[in-house]
Amino acid sequence: MIDSEYLITLGLTGYLVPSWTVILYVTLTSILVLMRRIPLYLLTTHVFTVYWGFILYWGEYLSGASSYTTAFAIYTFSSLAVASLAISSYFQGSSYEFSASEPDPT
Repeated sequence: MIDSEYLITLGLTGYLVPSWTVILYVTLTSILVLMRRIPLYLLTTHVFTVYWGFILYWGEYLSGASSYTTAFAIYTFSSLAVASLAISSYFQGSSYEFSASEPDPT
């Protein structure tokens, strides 16, 4: 186990992800993969990636932008656009069944 004082000496205190979000992510993705809900797994991964990117790099993102509201609007719009495209492709995509006992179709 890594000691927190060791991380502080390395200067990594600003880049730590809260452990409850990691536990929630691992639990959700494990359940979705076991239920073979791969598109929902990918959407969950996208949501957590956007959230972690927001909490980890928000200060640096704002410092490079000219307006805080513009930066927040761009970040929100781009993440919602990707999520809506993922959801629409989930409903419009073809369904398939895959079993580990079946031979490879190729």
